[in-house]
Amino acid sequence: MSTLTFYRRVIDETGETNRETVKRGTAAVFHALRDRLTPEEAEQAVAQLPRDLKLVWEKGDVPGRKPVKLDRKEFYERVKREAGLASVREARFLTIGVFTALKAQLSPGEADDIWAQLPRDLKETWEAA
Repeated sequence: MSTLTFYRRVIDETGETNRETVKRGTAAVFHALRDRLTPEEAEQAVAQLPRDLKLVWEKGDVPGRKPVKLDRKEFYERVKREAGLASVREARFLTIGVFTALKAQLSPGEADDIWAQLPRDLKETWEAA
C-alpha cells in the first residue's frame, strides 16, 4: 500500500475530509503506538511501512527508550493533544481509522504481535479496527 493509499484508507474509515488533520492524526497514532511497543516490535512494524510513513513513524523516536504504559484513555488523550484535535471522540475515530489502515498494511503475524503488546482496552480498539 502506498502512503497516499494509506491516508485515503484513513479518510474512508473516519470520514475526516481534511487531509492535514488525517496526516497529523496518523502521526499522533503512530507515535503513541510506537512508544507503547517495545523498541524491537516497533522496528518490526515500521519495516513494513512505505518510506514516507516510516519517516512519520520514526520522527521523535529516542534510542534506548522503554515502552510507555498507556491505557486506552491515555492513548486517546495523547493522540488528541499531539494531533491538535478538539475532542477525545475525534482521537478515538482517528485511532480506529489509523489502526484499520495499519492492519491492512502489516502482515497478519506482525498485526498479532502488536496486539499481544497492547493492554486489554487497547486490544479491543485494535480488534474493532
